[in-house]
Amino acid sequence: MTTPRTTGVWISASSATVLRWGADGVTTREQIDSQVPGRHRSTGRPPTEDHPAGEGHRDEHMRAFFAQVGSAVPANDDVLLVGDGEVVEHFAGQMRDHDRDGGVDRRIAVEKSGPMTEPQLLARIRIFAGLPPRRTLPS
Repeated sequence: MTTPRTTGVWISASSATVLRWGADGVTTREQIDSQVPGRHRSTGRPPTEDHPAGEGHRDEHMRAFFAQVGSAVPANDDVLLVGDGEVVEHFAGQMRDHDRDGGVDRRIAVEKSGPMTEPQLLARIRIFAGLPPRRTLPS
């Protein structure tokens, strides 16, 4: 099933770029900065039962960030998720679970990539939507 609109999301633990694309071009652009604390290595003692690691705090921030990004993606759009690391996979899993629970039927695809510009993301969205990327030839 293909919808008339497609939303592309480039996501990492620090930010997300959301572009909504349709027949008239890009209709929505949103940059969402994350409040997820970075991972850091401690030189102190390793985590134990009495001294647990602080990942729970980071995970809570990540859940809130995913909810914020997810709310920027319309439920009736096909979705292309692009990103590096595990964040894009975790976000895709959350979106698929949410769609399954809500009875939503749409395409959700994941592509691994490092940081990209908005035109690069738009080119990937167009290909995902079934249209070739725009090509500009030198004059």
